[in-house]
Amino acid sequence: VRWMMYWIVFALFMATETFTDLLISWLPFYYEVKMAFVVWLLSPYTRGASLLYRKFVHPTLSRKEK
Repeated sequence: VRWMMYWIVFALFMATETFTDLLISWLPFYYEVKMAFVVWLLSPYTRGASLLYRKFVHPTLSRKEK
């Protein structure tokens, strides 16, 4: 379940990043922040992907399910 949450959040991140990359890639430390975000998602201590999935993705999917 943990990996499913990670891959769903990561896929959504990559999909939005595809469109926004050209607009915000000129920001200083953009790639470092992006790498830190992915590490935060993966970390078993922070459980970032699980947090984002439970706060944003799951409620959105639950509303659309009905």
